[in-house]
Amino acid sequence: MPTPEKEVFGVIYERYSVGKKLAAFGKAHGIKTVLELPAHGVKAMPSVYSLGFGGCAEEITLVNGNQKYRSEWKKIGADQKVKWVEQADILHTTLPTAGYDFVWNFAYIPNCPDPDQMIEEMKRLSKKYVALFSVNAGNIGFPIHRMVHKKTGIPWTHGDIRYNKRKFIRKKMQEHGLKVVDAGFVDCPVWPDSIGFRDVRLHRMNVDFNKMDWESDYPQMLANNVFPAWVKAVYLVEKFPMPAPIKSIHSHINYTIAEKEDVQ
Repeated sequence: MPTPEKEVFGVIYERYSVGKKLAAFGKAHGIKTVLELPAHGVKAMPSVYSLGFGGCAEEITLVNGNQKYRSEWKKIGADQKVKWVEQADILHTTLPTAGYDFVWNFAYIPNCPDPDQMIEEMKRLSKKYVALFSVNAGNIGFPIHRMVHKKTGIPWTHGDIRYNKRKFIRKKMQEHGLKVVDAGFVDCPVWPDSIGFRDVRLHRMNVDFNKMDWESDYPQMLANNVFPAWVKAVYLVEKFPMPAPIKSIHSHINYTIAEKEDVQ
């Protein structure tokens, strides 16, 4: 039986920061129905990136998620809100047009085989908001990570790096007739984003990350609303206003939230 892979402190903080953003946006904009398309894991526990909506949304649909982690939703008392849906083709789903207030994915778009079709499908499914959260290419750790891949000879498996750049994502959103209403950075701690050593170790394990056994302390922290002092301290620093170019150096994740312009 494989040893579970425990999420490291940096992933815990990422979940905290992303969750804070989703919860704040959801409450401010009355988000009741959410679609995470797809609900993959990114070298971390899958199917829990939408936990931040657990306190405000009434229905959260996870596409091609892993129901093994239904237990994490139970911890926060939101299991009854979650719908688990399988789709053979996530670029052309059978889901209802304009069926969800908020359609999003986390760190998937650079690896998507057809990002333009992905955005178009997300737009079709959304009543109002389409959001992309992506690893931030402006972070100081990003070029080091790329160099580690080159030095170790492990192929770059993280997709088209243009989709790690906020300006490029904004341009793509606009090309698809979406109006960007909120964009910025989350997960902005004092340490650099993954410089690649953990990534190399996981690659050399030659496993499917979505089939690994994952352990995470974050859902229980969220359930109890009790977070370590260091998490809250780092988040306090993250919220300190600073120019975007400086923020980008610290940010591990950028986000772009757009609105359908034909919404009445």
